[in-house]
Amino acid sequence: MCIRDSGSLLAPSNEQVEDFDDFDIDQLTDGDVVTAMMEEFRRFSPGGAEALIDERDAFIANRLHALRNEGYHVVAVVGAGHRAGIEQYLDNPASLPPIESITGTTSGRRFSIAKVVGYLMMIGFVAFFGLLLMAGVENVLLLKLFLAWFFVNGIFAFSLARLAGARLSSAAVGGGVAWLTSINPLLAPGWFAGYMELRHRPVNVSDIGVLNDLLDDTERPIGELFDEMLDVELFRLIVIVALTNVGSMIASALFIIAVIPWFGGEIGGVSELLAQLMDGAGNSLETIVGLFE
Repeated sequence: MCIRDSGSLLAPSNEQVEDFDDFDIDQLTDGDVVTAMMEEFRRFSPGGAEALIDERDAFIANRLHALRNEGYHVVAVVGAGHRAGIEQYLDNPASLPPIESITGTTSGRRFSIAKVVGYLMMIGFVAFFGLLLMAGVENVLLLKLFLAWFFVNGIFAFSLARLAGARLSSAAVGGGVAWLTSINPLLAPGWFAGYMELRHRPVNVSDIGVLNDLLDDTERPIGELFDEMLDVELFRLIVIVALTNVGSMIASALFIIAVIPWFGGEIGGVSELLAQLMDGAGNSLETIVGLFE
């Protein structure tokens, strides 16, 4: 069975025949660059990568494996981003998931402990900050601390997203969720900013070819090379995602190093501040429980 990248079977028109030798389609589907882009997409959107890449790879490989078992000889034309995954499944058919699990015909959804833990962590973080916000109604210090966490994370994430070239709406979304995502290991503000930005940027597979050409030019100065790479929509999107995340990381470190000690100095130290945080959350929880008794 032969699997070819879809780009490698493009046929030129009569007008393009003379220029065909000058166009190397293999640069567009270079394995190393495609793999790097797919991995970056996986970090940016794990759920999207599973639905758009992994499940499609498994579905196509299931069909091809079935045809091979029936004795057919098939030439499969697939996108460059799917080739490695499909070949991996065909080399090891035992790893193929049941076709029912990727076509929505099973009686229930797949259970995932990791997802359950992730959702519980999310609920826990939101609940804790909600309790602190409630406590802030009576304890102004806790309210100030919460607002400081919100704005410090938001300002840094927003500013670096804008510095990377994000649109105002995309940077605002990244900054707006940074307070929560910065303490949740399953989320990152750059994913949200990148998702918003992706709705406006015409990212496509041809960007990979452009990046290949730029990276092959070893004589060009680094600064000039980076500027030209930023003109490629896919690379710009990656930079926006990365810098938004970096902004939130810087804000979190700054908050721990500078902001918390500053607040703690007002009430006798960081340990006293942490004690007030726990007491405030506990008091809010008792108030909520008391409403149902």
